[in-house]
Amino acid sequence: MTSYNHRTASGSASLGTTTEFEILRASHKFLREDDAENLDWNEQLARKYYSSLFREFALCDLKHYKTGNFALRWRTEGEVLSGAGETTCGNSRCRHHAPPDHDPDSIPSTSLKTLELPFAYEEHGEMKSALVKVVLCDKCCKKLMWKRNKEKEEIMKLASSSSSKEAERAKERKPPQDPSARGDWDERPVHREDQIGDRIGGEEEEKESGRQLYRHGRRSRSQSPTEKSASHRSHRRRSRSPRSRKI
Repeated sequence: MTSYNHRTASGSASLGTTTEFEILRASHKFLREDDAENLDWNEQLARKYYSSLFREFALCDLKHYKTGNFALRWRTEGEVLSGAGETTCGNSRCRHHAPPDHDPDSIPSTSLKTLELPFAYEEHGEMKSALVKVVLCDKCCKKLMWKRNKEKEEIMKLASSSSSKEAERAKERKPPQDPSARGDWDERPVHREDQIGDRIGGEEEEKESGRQLYRHGRRSRSQSPTEKSASHRSHRRRSRSPRSRKI
C-alpha cells in the first residue's frame, strides 16, 4: 500500500503519513456523479478507484440481518472474472459465495435469485438511496426479508388479538332481548300446560254431548207403540194447515 506524506503550507513534510487505503476510505462514494475536472488529488484518486469497479451486481454482508441492516459494495475486477456475486451467492458470508472453480460459465451449485434492492444509506452526513441488483441463494433471501416478515407476523398477531377482544367486549355490552320489543312476526310462546288444558276441555265437551245423545236415544226407545202412534198423529195435526169450510 502506497504511503503519502502530508505537507504544510510552507512545503515542509509533516510527521504523519497517510496510506492510499485511508485516502480511498475518506473519499469513497457508493455512487459518484461529480465532475472530474473540479476535484482535488484525493478525490481524483477515489474516482479512479471507483471507475475500476463493476457496478452491474453488488456484493452484500448480511451479518446483522435480524436488525434489517446490511452492507453493500461493488465488485472488483477479480470478483467479476471469477463470477463471484453473479454465478454465486452475493452474500460474502454465505458458503455458496466462493465459486468452486474459477470458471464463470460453470453451473451454480444452488438455485439463485436476482433481486433489485432499494438501498438507503448515509454518506458524508447526507442520506442517499439507490436501486442495486444482487444475486442471493434461497437461504440468504430469507435472511434479507427476515425483519420485514417478522414485523408482518407481529402485526397480524396484534390484529387478531384485538379483534377477539373487541368481539368479547361486544358480547358483554349487548343487552338482553325483551320479548315485548319483538316484531309482529314473533308470536307469544305457547306453553305445554295451555295445550294440555285446551285438550282436556275439548274432551269434556265431547263427553257431555255424547251423554246427551245417549239420554235422548234411551228416552225414544222407552216409549210404547201406542204412545209413538199418538205422538205421530198429534204431530201430523199440528203440521196440517186449516181448511176453509163452505157456508
